[in-house]
Amino acid sequence: MADTTDPLNALLAIRLPAVPASSLWEQMAVALLAGVITAIVIQLALAFRNRKKAEALEQSFIVAINDMENLPDDERLAAQASLIRRYVHVVVGDGAARKQGEDWLEELDNLFKTEFFRKGGGRVLLDGLYSRQPPFKSSELGYALCELLQGRRS
Repeated sequence: MADTTDPLNALLAIRLPAVPASSLWEQMAVALLAGVITAIVIQLALAFRNRKKAEALEQSFIVAINDMENLPDDERLAAQASLIRRYVHVVVGDGAARKQGEDWLEELDNLFKTEFFRKGGGRVLLDGLYSRQPPFKSSELGYALCELLQGRRS
């Protein structure tokens, strides 16, 4: 007599192991980790893009300062003062660029992390703009501004 039992019936007892139920806390931890990693990647990408923009901006201001070398001293000083105001307006904002007097020099020192404007030759941007004989040559100011701008890039 032939065996009529189906051989597939013997496989019914074999089952895959049950998938362990993950807790809600594990899922939240994975989602939080993915969010943190995504935020870090986005922040790095934005920092890289902003760094490239800042380098191009500072380079354009350095070129503009160098282009002023052919101007007479009084015109050069006025042009440099205007240029540095424009730079502060672009980098920091309108409120900082509108400051006057000692506050303006302090803003510049804070921006460039120096004391050149309050205690050094940069005072010419406050004292020298309205005097006949500025105490500091505007060509030296241009050189110092270029160095400060290059220092912000590195």
